[in-house]
Amino acid sequence: MGSMKIYGTETTAPNYSSNSIGTPKWSGLKHYEFTPELIEGLHSFITYEARLQGHNDSNQNRIGENAIFFHVDFLDGWPQKLWSNKYQDGVSEQQAKVLKYR
Repeated sequence: MGSMKIYGTETTAPNYSSNSIGTPKWSGLKHYEFTPELIEGLHSFITYEARLQGHNDSNQNRIGENAIFFHVDFLDGWPQKLWSNKYQDGVSEQQAKVLKYR
């Protein structure tokens, strides 16, 4: 599975595309273009993708490589805060699985 990520700015969402989900509707949009539907989609994306990235990074011994995805000021900072939390959840879950099977 391949993906393309180009980090955004404080006013623009990152550009994202992957083989599994394609390009989300919010990808590359300006902050003022976000509707409640797009915010919900962004929240769902972060909840799933950040956890996956954290899990994969931990599994590949590269924790932190994908810990930042949004500019810290984009949409008042909530996307990066949520990304950080879900990323860490993924790292923790992967490490707990490793410890369980030792």
